[in-house]
Amino acid sequence: MDSETILGYISIILTVVIAILGWIMQRKIEQIKIMENQLSDKKYNAYADLVGLFFGVLKNVKKEKDTNPKVMLDKMIESKKNIFMYGSDKVIHAFTKWLCSSSIGESNEQQMNNFLELMIEIRKDMCGYTSKITKYDLLLNLMQNPKEAKGFFAQISRLDK
Repeated sequence: MDSETILGYISIILTVVIAILGWIMQRKIEQIKIMENQLSDKKYNAYADLVGLFFGVLKNVKKEKDTNPKVMLDKMIESKKNIFMYGSDKVIHAFTKWLCSSSIGESNEQQMNNFLELMIEIRKDMCGYTSKITKYDLLLNLMQNPKEAKGFFAQISRLDK
């Protein structure tokens, strides 16, 4: 066998090996994308459940309707489990801070401040940390009254200092 034939075989073998490695890498990339999408869906559901819990309470307050504590506790524990599993580090820290402020009886202002921080972290996590929404924006959306929102925001802004 001459050197040209050997080089021909080597190039064929290298082409086949490169094609196989390319196929293997493509499969791995597809698997990673599938896992990332599944994690993103679970994270979205965890965050949506928590936000839904808050808005469920808000709706009951606005309707002057009692909230069933057992149902709320069950929903909160489920939310805690899902955030524990799928939440980003920053969301878990903000969630824990809000829960602690609620359980130790901090002022309503401090609890709302911590809740708004949690919502900001959730939005950042879901938006790839590009969200420009502020606590004031969220507060205004919740209160729907610019004058009241500004006053309350001034109160909770002092807590950050």
